[in-house]
Amino acid sequence: MTATDRALAIKVENLSKRFRIPLDRSSTLKHRLTHWRSASRYRTLEALRDVSFEVPAGEFTGIIGHNGSGKSTLLKILARIYRPDAGRVAIEGKVSPFLELGVGFNPELTARENIFLSGAILGLGRVELHRLFEEIIGFAELEQFVDHKLKNFSSGMEVRLAFSLAIQAHAEILMMDEVLAVGDASFQQKCFDVFKGYKREGRTVVLVTHELSAVNQYCDRALLLDHGRLVADGLATEVTAQYRRAIGLAADGSRLSDEVERWGSRDVVLTGARMLDERGVEDCNPPTGGFTRVELGYQIQNDSVADFVCVIWLVRDDGQVLAEARLPVSQYAQVGSSQRGASGTIRYDIPEIPLLDGGYSVNIELQGRRDGATYDHLNHAVRFHVVDKGGRGGLIDPGGVWSVVPTEQPVVGWPDQFAATQQ
Repeated sequence: MTATDRALAIKVENLSKRFRIPLDRSSTLKHRLTHWRSASRYRTLEALRDVSFEVPAGEFTGIIGHNGSGKSTLLKILARIYRPDAGRVAIEGKVSPFLELGVGFNPELTARENIFLSGAILGLGRVELHRLFEEIIGFAELEQFVDHKLKNFSSGMEVRLAFSLAIQAHAEILMMDEVLAVGDASFQQKCFDVFKGYKREGRTVVLVTHELSAVNQYCDRALLLDHGRLVADGLATEVTAQYRRAIGLAADGSRLSDEVERWGSRDVVLTGARMLDERGVEDCNPPTGGFTRVELGYQIQNDSVADFVCVIWLVRDDGQVLAEARLPVSQYAQVGSSQRGASGTIRYDIPEIPLLDGGYSVNIELQGRRDGATYDHLNHAVRFHVVDKGGRGGLIDPGGVWSVVPTEQPVVGWPDQFAATQQ
């Protein structure tokens, strides 16, 4: 069944929302009493402008954009917290909004008491909350603080508790605003696991976030807002790539920043570096198994340079070097030149990039062929994010092929240490 065949969970037509922002303090009672002759001054903020889109049931949709682009306003309208000034919103199914997590908690109550109070607001019965209590506390990693008052919690602890409780709500449509900003890396990974569960269950999810890697990994589709207007709507990887280019993130790979680590004699210099897809279009979000090309430019600055070597390293975001590739001897003659100012382009093609979802970068070095001297070295010359649409864990796709073959006898010959477990 295609997206067009599925029933619609959300339909938004020509949605607009504006706010009046006071330019002075005349909106306060004190100011009105002391300045009763003065008129209030306001400016109009167009938070949303004629926005239209549809979300089929079971789709995971991301909403991205700069701060102030209208993302949270849109989500609050979908959650029926705000009313639009123009346009129409139709929603089919029960909605669970994960907007300002923790709103409604009582700081004078303990974590235990807040679970039962806020859980009732979410529509969970007392018997059900008793059954889920240990799971909620365990997910939030608050076992040692269950009977402590919330006013003594850190903001992170409070939001973890709120998230752990909110995911228990029974709803067909979930709306989340920056939930990935909670907790440390370990807790965020648990949030990602929740997302995977939602995808398996076929629930409709609308996610507002600045975490573009999460959008690429979990969202089927993304909407890009810019100053209240919907400027892009399509595959998540394509829309996030457009956003990266628009705001000039390092991941677009199009510029060599002065902030990167760089050293060398500069007898030959790197003039630029980027990543391209099979069409020759700049793309720093290649899919696992897809074609990608690392392309760099060079210029010779010293007449004594006869030829040189180009080396690149693929590096994970945590600094682990994953692979090294070196320009082969057969290519030296094409690169080398003794003419100062001569320039050229070096390309390294990866027909099927084996990396799984994650952030990576390319380190590049130009070396003297005979003495190994470093002419120019750049760490993180290009940053990129590989997108594995299958959401698999790990580092690489081994490229194996599965098969199932019926046989009369099963394979035998367990190693000794496993033999006892076969019984």
